[in-house]
Amino acid sequence: MMRHLIFSLCAALLLTLSPLSALADDAKALGLPPEAVELKNASGNRTWVAPLANGRYSLYELLPRGQMSGTAGQLTDLKAAYPGVDFSPLAAEAAAPTAAGGNDSFDSVVASRDKLVEVTPGAKEAIKRALHKGPMIELTASTLEHMIESMGGKLDVTREELDRLLATNGNRIGLSQSDMKLLLKEAGPNGISLAQIEEMMPEVPTQRAVSGAAGREDPDCPGLVYGSGKREVCLPLGSLSFADVAVSFVPGKKPSKPPFDFPGSALGEPDYISTRSADFISLGCDGVLVVRFTDNVLVDIDGVDLYIFEVGPIVERTLLAISSNGSDWIEVGEIEGARSEVDIGPFVNKGDTFSYVRLTNAGPACGGNHSGADIDAIAAVGAEIRLSLDSALLFDSGKHQLKSEALTALNELAQKVAAFGPDIRVTVEGHTDSIGSDAANKVLSENRARSVWEYLATKLKVPASSVTIRGHGEMKPIADNETEEGRQQNRRVDLLISPRGRFAN
Repeated sequence: MMRHLIFSLCAALLLTLSPLSALADDAKALGLPPEAVELKNASGNRTWVAPLANGRYSLYELLPRGQMSGTAGQLTDLKAAYPGVDFSPLAAEAAAPTAAGGNDSFDSVVASRDKLVEVTPGAKEAIKRALHKGPMIELTASTLEHMIESMGGKLDVTREELDRLLATNGNRIGLSQSDMKLLLKEAGPNGISLAQIEEMMPEVPTQRAVSGAAGREDPDCPGLVYGSGKREVCLPLGSLSFADVAVSFVPGKKPSKPPFDFPGSALGEPDYISTRSADFISLGCDGVLVVRFTDNVLVDIDGVDLYIFEVGPIVERTLLAISSNGSDWIEVGEIEGARSEVDIGPFVNKGDTFSYVRLTNAGPACGGNHSGADIDAIAAVGAEIRLSLDSALLFDSGKHQLKSEALTALNELAQKVAAFGPDIRVTVEGHTDSIGSDAANKVLSENRARSVWEYLATKLKVPASSVTIRGHGEMKPIADNETEEGRQQNRRVDLLISPRGRFAN
């Protein structure tokens, strides 16, 4: 009941700040609330605010990619998070007299609040809880989960439900530290509910969809182009070019603070918006991040092979290493600034493939929320598509002859390969676990790779001169050979495909 009284009082304060001017017709077409008012933004992005209940506001920002970002919070929080936005029209309306000619302004509401505090036990603490203070951070579903877990809480909501909710708001939610503390304090026995999170979000219509992939087509690029200006890069495999798995992260000394220490933020396509949006990982002093490509591999081509999307106002040094198996590393050296474009050619042999990338922060100046280098994405420019099959589906133990039940899986694989057309280069690689001798495993893996291609060749029109057969035995594991589960993952046949035309994502 007390919380209801306080929130009602905050709502009265909100009414004192009204009325707000109507939204322009073109903004209405975006589905913004009719009471929203447009404010000037030094960044050039169109920005609107609209009142919510409990003294909070929604702020909507139309980003360059056509994505509408929505954030909700107290006016003081929004001012701190958006220093380039001119909030003075709201202050002017707060000071304006009412239509009846009275002076029911901000001061009168404050006086009523103070009177309520005097006569009501616990009201002061309730008001303190209702007024959320602190810097605003825009969180994705992954970083929201990470942030809550780092604060000792948990979610009573499935990832699918959370994704659907945040999809109505540009896949992000803006929360301050005290917003999250309030969520944790009021969580039920099973954790924070979907309804609690929804209450913290701005009222963004579900029909306003986020724009597509960050990459864009260009007639001079066989795949997709990412970035702009001097940081523009052509990735022949488009969205498949990016790292897929965060294998490990050691934050080192002076780590960055949650949620900017979440390694998953370095995966997938680049999605950096600003330093207040948790779409990147800050490595921390001496922090070490290891990622893995799963649906592609890094290879050496003429020119740039690897591209590190480092973001933020300060570019910091990192040490780069690559590996085919996650254990044996090739030190490529230090990258910084424009050298985020990396040519691995001087360090590797033609035809070698690499699945792992290791970044170690090497800058001397680090600390604070964004400690160390800020990494948004890691892309293989020189890359080949990887299609993988479990050997258990194809062969009996220790054998290289195809099982009859393997033909269904191989027919499906042939259809995928055929979609790239005949103008491709194919490498078929066999892999085993560590059981048995190295020599026997190498022979077995090569024979298995050959059996797979001999069948696929009858379904495809790829010339034999464009096909390479290799057996790596146990030398390129993707999982721990000390466990049965890991050994099963390591027993596989991979097809590495290099398409020469535009790759359809």
